[in-house]
Amino acid sequence: MNSIPYKVIRSDRKSIALVIDNEAYLVIRAPHNTKDKEIADFVDKKRHWIIDKQHQVSVFGEKHSPLLIETGESILYLGDTYTLLRDDVSEIKISSTNILIPENYNKENVVTWMKNEASKLLNERVAKYAGLMGITYESVKMSEAKARWGSCSVKNNLNFAWRLIMCPIAVIDYVVVHELSHVTYKNHGPAFWARVKTVLPHYKEQQDWLKVNRKLMEIV
Repeated sequence: MNSIPYKVIRSDRKSIALVIDNEAYLVIRAPHNTKDKEIADFVDKKRHWIIDKQHQVSVFGEKHSPLLIETGESILYLGDTYTLLRDDVSEIKISSTNILIPENYNKENVVTWMKNEASKLLNERVAKYAGLMGITYESVKMSEAKARWGSCSVKNNLNFAWRLIMCPIAVIDYVVVHELSHVTYKNHGPAFWARVKTVLPHYKEQQDWLKVNRKLMEIV
């Protein structure tokens, strides 16, 4: 059995996290005191998952290349790679691993669809977590931001980059909880992070994903 090459980054985190970067390379984030054998055993245990994710990135090719609306091109949606296919449909539809688009649709039409999907999903996730956290906010809006995934104004208006629709749902939830926590804490102090951790104990894994995939904000 061939070994899987990887890079280890140790920090003050409490658990091991596996991250596949945009070159399909495995990055291990682990606590400072984690033994090498423990990491190797963890990688072996997650071998099938790692190979599958690396394959997804490889199939996508240049994962962060500009969005092209042509049959056979790839697009990220909720963290998964889909193949675009022009078809005899009246609106965009998801079918298995494909996204079917009307024959006459261009890039602007597809981006509009992505923005609408983002708006629907983010409104749902914000409502869900606001209820769980007992937080009241003013509004939820989509933004064209390419530097920040989300923000919370002094008046508690929440703004999210519509490009979040390309991220896994767990990552979207992290950004939602992050901004909702700013309704109470307008900084990134210890109390703020304690609040985030109360809702999402493993939020650092989602932070890692965003760091590795930060170029997603630039491809559309």
